[in-house]
Amino acid sequence: MPHTPAPDQTSGHDVIVVGNGALGSSAAVELARRGASVALIGRTHRPYAASTAAGAMLGCFGEVTTALVDNEYGRLKFDLDLKAKDIWPEWLEGISGGSSDGRDILTATGTTVLLNSVGTAGIDSGNFHAIRSMLEKHDEPYETVDPADVAWLDPDPNSRPLQALHIPSEHAVDSGRLLLRLERTARDLGVTLVDGHAASVISEGGRACGVVLDNGERLLAGQVLLAGGVGTQDLVDSVPGLGDCIPRLVAGYGVSALVTTQDGTQPDSVIRTPNRAFACGLHIVPRGAGRVYVGATNIVSPRPLADPVMRDILFLLECSHRQTRRNLWTSTVVGVNVGNRPISLDGFPLLGETPLSGLWMMTGTYRDGLFLSPLLAQEFGRRMSGETPQLDLDPFTPERPPLQGVSRRAIVDTTVEHTLATGYEQHWQVPTDWQEFFDVALKPTYDAWAEELDPEFTPQPDLLAASRTEPLLTKWLRAYYDNCRARFPQAARRPRSAGDLIDDAAGLLAAARVPEPRADALALAAHAMPGHDQDGGADEPLPEKESEAFRSLVARRAEREPLEYLVGRARFFDLELEVGEGAYIPRRRTEAMVTEALARCTAERPRVVDLCTGSGAVALAVGALRPGSTVTGVDNSASALRWAERNRSGLAPRVGSDVDFVEGDVTDERLLTDLGGRVDLVTAVPPNVPDRIQLVPELSDHQPRAAVRGGWDGLDTVRSVVTAAARLLTPGGVLAVEHHDALADAVADLVRDAGFTSVTSHTDGDGHPRFLIARRASA
Repeated sequence: MPHTPAPDQTSGHDVIVVGNGALGSSAAVELARRGASVALIGRTHRPYAASTAAGAMLGCFGEVTTALVDNEYGRLKFDLDLKAKDIWPEWLEGISGGSSDGRDILTATGTTVLLNSVGTAGIDSGNFHAIRSMLEKHDEPYETVDPADVAWLDPDPNSRPLQALHIPSEHAVDSGRLLLRLERTARDLGVTLVDGHAASVISEGGRACGVVLDNGERLLAGQVLLAGGVGTQDLVDSVPGLGDCIPRLVAGYGVSALVTTQDGTQPDSVIRTPNRAFACGLHIVPRGAGRVYVGATNIVSPRPLADPVMRDILFLLECSHRQTRRNLWTSTVVGVNVGNRPISLDGFPLLGETPLSGLWMMTGTYRDGLFLSPLLAQEFGRRMSGETPQLDLDPFTPERPPLQGVSRRAIVDTTVEHTLATGYEQHWQVPTDWQEFFDVALKPTYDAWAEELDPEFTPQPDLLAASRTEPLLTKWLRAYYDNCRARFPQAARRPRSAGDLIDDAAGLLAAARVPEPRADALALAAHAMPGHDQDGGADEPLPEKESEAFRSLVARRAEREPLEYLVGRARFFDLELEVGEGAYIPRRRTEAMVTEALARCTAERPRVVDLCTGSGAVALAVGALRPGSTVTGVDNSASALRWAERNRSGLAPRVGSDVDFVEGDVTDERLLTDLGGRVDLVTAVPPNVPDRIQLVPELSDHQPRAAVRGGWDGLDTVRSVVTAAARLLTPGGVLAVEHHDALADAVADLVRDAGFTSVTSHTDGDGHPRFLIARRASA
C-alpha cells in the first residue's frame, strides 16, 4: 500500500519524483531499476491528472497534423514519437512482472483514421493527407480502406466518412490498468509511494534538495523530478524567479466518457478522425465487455478543472453517435472523466534540468505525455544517473526563449481556420457566404490582438484564441516574453526581416481574396526591397524606409489595385512594358492570338494595324517578332497612348523604328483612310466584356472602363473593329480579334456578315474560346 508519512517526518532519497501519472510513474520505475532510492509523490486518486482520463492511444502517426510537420520544433518532437513507438512492446512486457508479455492491457488492434464530411477541408483533409504522407515517408505499413468496410462503423448519413486508412501498429492501452501496473512495478522495485501533494521545492546553496508536502512534511533527496503535469507549475512558482523564463504550464481541460454500447458490441481498432478545431479528433477506443471510451474535448484554461462542463459533455456525446455509430444514442454513459493536459506557453514539452541544479522537469503536452513516457523515462534515467544521454532534448530544455517554429501569419491563419472549424463541427447553420465574412473579419482581429499581445512573439493558435478572453493568460504570456528578452539576447526584439514582411503580406492578401497572394507578395518585395532575400527565409533586418514602402504597396494590392500598376511593368512575350493608371494591362493569354495571327499572315514585310492598342503591347510585339513589318497602333485614349509611346522609346532597339502610334476612334469611318485596302494584318483587343457581367476589382475598379466594357452585349466596339478591318485589309488579309469567351459565336457571325472567310475560333491556355482569326474575302 502507499506510504502515508506522519507530520514533521523527514526522510531522504536519491530522487523524489513528483507526479504519479504515466510520466512520473514510468520515471520512478526506470530510476529504481538503476538502483536509485526513489520516492513517488501523488494522490492515489490522481486529481487533475491527464493520464486517468486519457484514451491512451499509442498514436504516433495518427496524431500528425500539417501544423506539426510544418514547424521545425514539431518535427523534432515527432522524431521523439518515432523512437517511442518502437519501445512500447518491450516496455509493456517489462512492467508486467513476468505474468504476461504486456499485450493483455492493449485494448485495440490498430487505428483506423476517418476523413468524414463534418470538418473543414483545410484542416481535416490537410491533416488526413499529412498522416498518410508521414506514413509513406517513414515506410510505416498502412492500408487504405473503404469506409463502408470498417466494421462497427455506422455514422449518421450527414456525417458520412469520405476516406479511411488503417494503421495496424498503432494500438491503445487501458490507461487505468497501465497506471496500476506501473504502481505495482514501482512498489516491487522498492519505490516509496507517497499519498500526498507536494506544495513547494526545498533548495539550499543553489540546488534542489527536496519538497515540502501540503501537510508540512519535508522529504529530502539528491535530485527532484517534476512530472506532475499542469500541477508542476505550482512547484516551479514556489522557487522565486525560477519560472521567469520557463514557459508556464496551463491546463488543456478535456472531457471523455465511458459508454456501454446498446448492443454489447465494440470496434476492434481505435476509430478516430484527424486532429481538428483546436483539439484532438473524435476517437472511439474499445475498452472490453461492450464498452467504449469516447474522447475528447480540449479547452485551454488558466487553471485545472475538476468537474466536467455541461457544454463539453453534450458536444462530445453528440459528436460520438453522429460520426461513428448511431445506436450509441441509446447506450448508457457509465462514466465521465475530466483530464487536464499540460500546455506550455509555447506549445512544446519541458524536458531537462532547470536552472536550479538538481531540479528536473518532464512534461508532455497535447496528448503525448503517456505515449512518450517509456522513452522519456529511460532518457531521464540515464541523465539523472550520470550516464551518457542518447536523445537530443536541448531544444525543449525548460528555461528557454519561446519556440517559434512558424510565422505569425501562419499562426493567425491557423487560429482563424480552427475557430471556424469549431462551428462546423457543431453543425452551425449560417448563410453560405457568411464564412467569407467571418474569415475576413477574424483575420484582422487576431492580427491586431497578436500585435497587442506582443510585437514579436506569437503563442500557438489555441493559446492566441484563448488569451483574448482570459486575462490571466495574457498576463502570463506578456511576462514570459518580457523576461525572455531580458535574459536571452537572441530573444530581443529584432527589426522585421524580408521573410517576416512577406509572410505577413501573403496573409493580408489572402484575406483580401487576391488570387495568388504569396506570388504577389514576393513580386512586391522584389520591387520594394531589391537586393534582399525574397524567398521568405531571410532574417536580415530591413531599413524602415524599405519596410514602409513595401507595406504601402501591399496595402494597395489588398485594395485590389493591379500588381502591374504597383510595380509599374508587365511582361508580354519577352518584352517588359511600362504600365500604369490609364493603360489597359496586357494579358499573357493574348500572346496566343499574336502568334497565330503572324502564322496566318504570310507577307514578308507586312503592313499591320493594331486597333485599341492601349499600352502598345500587341503592336510592339508584332514589330519585335516580325522584323521588317510596319505597324500602326491606334487608340482613342491620349492617356493610353502616352504609355504606348514610352514603351516604344524604351524598346526601340528591339522593335525597330517602324512602329508608330496615332490617336483615333475605331468608329470613325475616316480613320487611316490612306491605308484603305492596303493592310495585311489587323489585330485588336477591343473592350469586349458585357456591362452586366461582374468582374474582379482589378478590372472593374482600376483599369479604364472604356478599355474593358463593350456595352450591354459586349459587342459595341467589336462591331466597329470588324467594320474598320473590312475597310483596311487587302483581299486575303488577316483579322485577329480577341473577344469575351461567351461571345465566340456572336463574333464569328459578325465577321462572316462583314465578308470574311476562313473564320476560326481559338482557345486560350485555360481552354476558353478567346480569339478569332479570319481572312478578308478575295475580290
